[in-house]
This record gives sequence, C-alpha cells and structure tokens, in this order.
Amino acid sequence: YGIEYRDRLLRIDTEALKILERYPWPGNIRELENVVQRAVIMADGPIGVKNLPDFLKYDIDFPEEEFMPLRDMERKYIKRVLLHAKGNKTRAAEILQISRKTLREKLD
Repeated sequence: YGIEYRDRLLRIDTEALKILERYPWPGNIRELENVVQRAVIMADGPIGVKNLPDFLKYDIDFPEEEFMPLRDMERKYIKRVLLHAKGNKTRAAEILQISRKTLREKLD
C-alpha cells in the first residue's frame, strides 16, 4: 500500500506494530489489510498509533469466567468499556464499533 498510495515504502513504529500483533483479527487478513491500507493513507511519516483505528488502541482483558448468557456477558463488557472510557459514551461507542444510539439502547 505504501507503493500504491505514496510511491514509497513506509515503516511501522514499534508501538503500532505491537498493537497490530496483539489484536486477534477476527476478520482475518482482509481486516488487517483494511487497517494497514487506512493507516498508509492517513500517515504523514512512519505509521504510528495515531494512524490506527481507536478499537485497536485499547487492550481490555477479561479474567476467565464461568459460562453465562450472552446478554449478561455483553452487559458486563459494555460496563468495562464504559469504565475504561471514563463514562464517555461517545468514546465507548467508538471502541465497541457501534453507534451512540445503539449503545444508549443497550444501556436501557
């Protein structure tokens, strides 16, 4: 993508690379390609954390828990994300990759 969009090779800084390595990539290679393509377009130098989407920047770990209904797990996850976002619903919705309206509906 560096050659395609900038006619040059770009490098990825260490912190951004660690974030890319940490993410499980549920969408497989296509999801990774889309993120890298976007980062190349947005970068004005080496690709850094600022060029990565917000959902990659947050590392929210959960301890192993007993099985529970999906609704309860979703509620618990949303509460953890809101705590991480310091109650900022707009930021929490960005991390969850849902609209603020959908977050509000889930919170109700």
